[in-house]
Amino acid sequence: MKNFIETILIMFIPQIILIYLGKPYQIMIVCLGCSIITCAFLQDKVNILRLGKNGIELDMKKAINEAYATIDNIKELMDPIINYNLQLMAGEDLAFEGTNLEERLTFFRKARKLAEKLNIDTPELKATLAKARGSVLYAFSLKLYDLWGHDTNGYNISKEIIEIKTDSNKVHLDKFKHYMKELDVNSRKRAEKLYDELVEFLNETSDIDDSNY
Repeated sequence: MKNFIETILIMFIPQIILIYLGKPYQIMIVCLGCSIITCAFLQDKVNILRLGKNGIELDMKKAINEAYATIDNIKELMDPIINYNLQLMAGEDLAFEGTNLEERLTFFRKARKLAEKLNIDTPELKATLAKARGSVLYAFSLKLYDLWGHDTNGYNISKEIIEIKTDSNKVHLDKFKHYMKELDVNSRKRAEKLYDELVEFLNETSDIDDSNY
């Protein structure tokens, strides 16, 4: 158990720090290689070590196999964690307005990026991403409601632009542009910024099928 914890810390803490610092993937690969070698020495899993003119040769088949097994365990653990947190974000819509649009966009993007890095592509995650996408669109609709006022007219306009249904979501960008003309100068600038953010989100999630989720 102790060796397992040490392996996790040595292999993943440096990677997390490098991701946070925005380092290129080449550095991350080198760092990961160094971490694997360190773990191998700590666990006495290096079978062959040769020093020569061609450098250092290590036979780390067993160590690498164990490293892959550890990564598989991490992936199995992260799948339900990502799913659960995305489900919580979507569940807020049913009870209260918790996180705002900016927070939801940030978390959605980070969660999806992490899933891609770990190569997690389960049916459960696909369904959860579809539901979470709808949750982000709902947050967009609340922003629209703010732009056109908290009254029946504002509610109807928001509902026309973004249709949130139990089995699908539809976004009508043409109606967004149409109603934008009714706003004053200051509100129109905010609307244009929101329009650009909505288009960007739709483009980056175009591969997510949120019909019948």
